Amino acid sequence: MYNTEESKEVHTNSGSGWCKEIGQGIMMAYFLMIAVIYPFYAPGGYLRIGEVKYVFFRNVTLVTVAVMILVVAVSLLQKRSAGKIAEQYRHMSVPDWFVYGYLITIMLSYLCSAYKEDALWGVDGWHMGVVTQMILILLYFLISRYFSCNGKCLAVWLTAAGGVFLLGILNRYSVYPIVMEGQTETFISTLGNINWFCGYWSVSAPIGIALYWCSERRLARVAAGLFSVIAILAGITQGSSSAYLVYLIVYGVLLICSVQSNRRLYRLLELCMIFAVSCQIGRLMRYIPGLRYNYGNESYPTGSWITDLLLNGNAMLWLFAGALLCYGLLRVSEKRRGFRIEEHGHLKMLLSAGLVLLMIGLSVFLVFHSDVLGHENEASAGTYGGAGLIFQEDWGNGRGTAWNCGIGAYRSMDAVHKIVGIGPDCFADYVYEIPELAEQLIDQFGNQRLTNAHNEWLTILVNMGWLGLFCYAGIFIASAIRYWKRAKEQPLLYVCLLSLLAYMVHNMVSFQQILNTPYIFIVLGMGESLVRGFLARKTASE
Repeated sequence: MYNTEESKEVHTNSGSGWCKEIGQGIMMAYFLMIAVIYPFYAPGGYLRIGEVKYVFFRNVTLVTVAVMILVVAVSLLQKRSAGKIAEQYRHMSVPDWFVYGYLITIMLSYLCSAYKEDALWGVDGWHMGVVTQMILILLYFLISRYFSCNGKCLAVWLTAAGGVFLLGILNRYSVYPIVMEGQTETFISTLGNINWFCGYWSVSAPIGIALYWCSERRLARVAAGLFSVIAILAGITQGSSSAYLVYLIVYGVLLICSVQSNRRLYRLLELCMIFAVSCQIGRLMRYIPGLRYNYGNESYPTGSWITDLLLNGNAMLWLFAGALLCYGLLRVSEKRRGFRIEEHGHLKMLLSAGLVLLMIGLSVFLVFHSDVLGHENEASAGTYGGAGLIFQEDWGNGRGTAWNCGIGAYRSMDAVHKIVGIGPDCFADYVYEIPELAEQLIDQFGNQRLTNAHNEWLTILVNMGWLGLFCYAGIFIASAIRYWKRAKEQPLLYVCLLSLLAYMVHNMVSFQQILNTPYIFIVLGMGESLVRGFLARKTASE
């Protein structure tokens, strides 16, 4: 469906002959189950939906991994040479080594943990302990070695994701095509609350947007454009403000990349118009008889001041008009004067500098507008072990308290645990044992037990120490650099890059869970597979 000439299957990785073909077939079947069935799997409705989805993911993945281990073992036996087996390690990429480092850190963190049961299986409802982390690591290596990423696979994924997003939009406008037990306005689609929905959305939505931008075939762009309308509207209406971080990074990166050619810039301007159209569709839906937007309050009927601005004001009409005007001027300049944006290299620097300044300006505005930073007093200094950054406790629906407690928990650790952490998914076990921090959490969240800092990297710092954070951050940063360097020759890497960056930015105010982290490890595996295939072709042609 999409232009996948560059992504045809060329591999120089583990497995050969019939073993390799069997392995690829198994991983394709697994991908279809996770991409298509898993998001919709919700027996029992919203009651214990996290637990139910975790069991589905765990069982399906463990069966797949067990079978694949046999396939890999037979493949290695076929080589009958220690040199050929060792050769696999000589072809390890930088992200591969970071994944191995993360694996070692997980084991060290577990061995040093005082909460062995929770560290092994994870806390109820989350299950991000050793077992899940190991599954994610194995999933990365199996996808990167035995899965051929192409446009057809992504089209299947986006078709399912589009259905999930469409359900979310309808639910937000009080239409429920699927009866879900435990239905409230807090839950949407077949994913659960808005944080879980937005986590899944942050990985999947950028894939379709990036495909629209980089696809060459008209039919592919039409399909990706339709998906983008649904995905953008779902992100705006679902209720979580963290979606706007995703929009910022996706459109910002595409802006920088679009100076490659006029064609790329046309696609970006079209995506700006698609964004505006999506907002206007959401605006019009509020006036359709029988539809009622059901998330918000009297001050902001659509949930937040940003959403209220996009769905109630005329700002998006001006955006559409501005993008259309720029599109027309570019067309005229290209036709009459032969204007080619790639010939103006200084524009890339100006756009990059402008984007950085815009992000800094927005950050400063949000900090002061939302009162992110609080004031340190003697009590807080004692709690957090000295002077430092203190966040306003009520900021971000209590994220200020969560971040402060995460920082305070790490400062209170001994030297060993600062290196390897207190155990995977053991944030709550440790934080609630510190009286001052437990008191703050109870004051802020009541009987709800906080299991993470609502900041993925801060949570990993507490759970697996600075060594775990170094390896985990290294996986994402090294992969992003690896994709960026080769994306011009292998455009599908732009898809992986945008999904990866969107997940990273989104999870700066969110967390690992079984509806987003498995998918991003699949994306990481896909990206590595694409790079390895590209390098194999390059080597073969030399």
